[in-house]
Amino acid sequence: MKLTADLIKNSPTYINAIKDRELDLSGNHIPMIENLGATRDLNDSINLCTNNIRILGNFPTLLRLRALYLADNRIVSIEKGIAEYLPQLQTLVLTNNDIAELVDLEPLREVSGLEHLSLANNPVMRQQYARLWCIWRMRALKVLDFEKVSESERKEAKKLFENNSGGMSDLAKHILATESGASANMFVPGEGLDIAANVEQEKSAEEMQKEQSIAELKARIREEMAQVQAMEEFI
Repeated sequence: MKLTADLIKNSPTYINAIKDRELDLSGNHIPMIENLGATRDLNDSINLCTNNIRILGNFPTLLRLRALYLADNRIVSIEKGIAEYLPQLQTLVLTNNDIAELVDLEPLREVSGLEHLSLANNPVMRQQYARLWCIWRMRALKVLDFEKVSESERKEAKKLFENNSGGMSDLAKHILATESGASANMFVPGEGLDIAANVEQEKSAEEMQKEQSIAELKARIREEMAQVQAMEEFI
């Protein structure tokens, strides 16, 4: 199903557990992000969980948006310049996607206010030093994969990825020279649209079960974010 202005208009909007105005676009088999200008920048958060999105990008300028939930998609790449269009983004949930290489996360480095990030169950997080790399490259991070970033982790990351003169270590240079994992999963124009067009005929038992879990997934994400916020306020 394409992400049209009509779908946006007819989708539910409500105040979520952390008091944000949230637009719920989850579970619609959306193949790509488009037409979000139709939201008129009225939302603090947008839920795009459980769709078929492959590229995190194609956003209009959304000055109000602070949180994006994109768990259970097929995301392999993040568009360069995303920070320009989402300048207030603080929370990004990318749990259960297909991001493969640390270099694929580089566009997030420019999102200066990014404090909460989830990359759990992406191939990239199985790489050695993945957590420390994220902490070093995204200096504003407070919580990664729903675990608070510690000062000792920041020091360890700096030791790993910076040399004595403050420049990049050989390890950091090697990571940045790695070929993007998205090249092995190159986007083919129309691929997602074919999936959307045939989804009603080809819907499997697994997909049906996945749809039934949407409400549970959203509730879990909101609960975890509320716990993180409560922890920070206590600290």
